[in-house]
Amino acid sequence: MLPFKSTRQAIIDAAGALFARKGLDGTGIREIVKEAGTSLSSVNYHFTNKEGLYLACIRHIMEEKLDLPGLFGTLDTGEYTTPQQVSDVMGYMMHRCLLALLGPGVPEWYGILMVRSRMDLHPKSSRALMRLEEPQKLRTFVREHVPGVGDSFVQYWYVSVMAQIQYYIMEREAVLMAFDLPGYDKPFLTATASYMAESMTQVLGLPAPDHREVARRL
Repeated sequence: MLPFKSTRQAIIDAAGALFARKGLDGTGIREIVKEAGTSLSSVNYHFTNKEGLYLACIRHIMEEKLDLPGLFGTLDTGEYTTPQQVSDVMGYMMHRCLLALLGPGVPEWYGILMVRSRMDLHPKSSRALMRLEEPQKLRTFVREHVPGVGDSFVQYWYVSVMAQIQYYIMEREAVLMAFDLPGYDKPFLTATASYMAESMTQVLGLPAPDHREVARRL
């Protein structure tokens, strides 16, 4: 029998891949049990039910892999008194997100489930996502550190940034074909994050992120 932590992780890995491909409603609990090589009682013990397992998969990505609490915590703890410092921390966040979701060795289901969970629109998962993502933190940070931007502009900016990330997740094959790549590697993701960070900061009237400073933080 697998150890406690290994059993839990095996279930999350199996369920996450299935949820990403088929959604919450399209995935059966027995299908998860078979894929994980465990028992129904193990799923109930660790997660209570399928919805609890779904939320656990999302939390696994957002808290353990993306470390969103720590990532957004940098907005509260750093000193951002100049436009360059504001730009640099945004560049750092973009690099962290792309590498955590799409980097070498990262299961494809991580990013896909992040996007799929918005499509499923399950009330509990939607509330959990909002709590974990804390989108208001980034929007508030921009309003407080970038003069002259209104709420509506910041909201459009935030949605545009999220849409770019989601495109690289959901249209992986199209992107790889466009750049003639066999897969997302670190140099490509670093270049992509740099391009996206420059775009997202320049539209706010900020200087481009200092790539050496961003690399130092990573």
